[in-house]
Amino acid sequence: MTAILKKKTKQVASLYLSMSFIVILGIFTSVINTRLLGPQQYGDLKFIQTLFNFVIMFFTMGIFVTGSKMLAQKENEHRKKRLIGSLFIFSIIISIGLSFSFFVFSYFEEILFDNNLGFIIRLFSPLLFVFPFKICLENILQGDNRIYALSMFRLFPSVFYLIGALAINFLSPLSLKFSLLIEFTGGIVLLLLMVPRLQPDFSKYKTEIKRIWEENKNYGFQVYIGIIIGTASAQLGGLAIGYYIDNTNVGFFSLSLKITMPLTLISASIGNTYFKDFANLDAIPRKASIATLGISTIALAGCLILLKPVILFLYTEEYSSVIELAWFVSIGSVFHGFGDFVNRFLGAHGKGKEIRNGAIVTGIFNLFGYTFLIKYFGIQGAAITKMFSGIVYWVMMYFSYRTYLANKNYR
Repeated sequence: MTAILKKKTKQVASLYLSMSFIVILGIFTSVINTRLLGPQQYGDLKFIQTLFNFVIMFFTMGIFVTGSKMLAQKENEHRKKRLIGSLFIFSIIISIGLSFSFFVFSYFEEILFDNNLGFIIRLFSPLLFVFPFKICLENILQGDNRIYALSMFRLFPSVFYLIGALAINFLSPLSLKFSLLIEFTGGIVLLLLMVPRLQPDFSKYKTEIKRIWEENKNYGFQVYIGIIIGTASAQLGGLAIGYYIDNTNVGFFSLSLKITMPLTLISASIGNTYFKDFANLDAIPRKASIATLGISTIALAGCLILLKPVILFLYTEEYSSVIELAWFVSIGSVFHGFGDFVNRFLGAHGKGKEIRNGAIVTGIFNLFGYTFLIKYFGIQGAAITKMFSGIVYWVMMYFSYRTYLANKNYR
């Protein structure tokens, strides 16, 4: 037990440090982007990224979440490789549909949002296969408990973008097109490095695809509905700001999310590390819960104290409106992290309906907040929505967990 605990501690530390380093790199990247692109182009960049992340949610159908769960259930090595190969086949199919849909949508995007970004979306639509494959790989690495590989997988794109942006700007001023080109190129390089290492086996793919699809009906699709309503509705914030206000404020709100992201990552890192073990545990280990609560509370206090001087130092007075937003968002981020931690336990036990129901409630709140609060209270309405959304999400996950324990003890 001591050896296992040490291993888990190292894995949690590795994943959280890498994710925190990603956020730190992301903050440095945002400093470079805000200074070199300016508020307007930076806002356009965040709007397009939000749009891509929002739409991809509708195409996954829960397949990759199902694959992660199946890998966590101690598949033998040969079947595991066939399972990975079949997940890649699903990625190809999803990529084709995603690219085609965005190409068609680009002709209507300018009418809806009046921002002249349709050509940019058409230009990069053939490269959108990067998104499904990255989601697929992340779920594979999590399900197979390859925590160190997952750490590097998440770290690489940030490092690549930072180096690429500085190199490009040395030769020519950084622009929206160059920023997206660097991002997609980093994703492609990452796929070329990671996919062969997983040694996918495409034999008997029809059998494996059928097995994944059947399992997906009971678990993954339920989570998918929750993702659509919960996670996708969270992406709605940036789109609603772009619709009701402008893309400059999309950049401000996105910046507040980025700065406070480490608060979410604490709990999520511990949950991801224990995901495979959760499948064989009757309850969440008490030590893991205490560590999550303690570290997150200390981190929140430090964040609230340091927000103002850090933002003014890194982004200058031009981005001072981010400070007030980040205060609200930081509280929501902590509670969302707590919810993700419990979510991993429920997911490992196949409680897809419970995850779905929690996401539905959270999603309804997001839909209301990002529609009406932004309309009537501006960007502050988005920050308030994010704060209460995190609290609602945690309450729903914790309630589902307590219900699971009560039912288990009753049986």
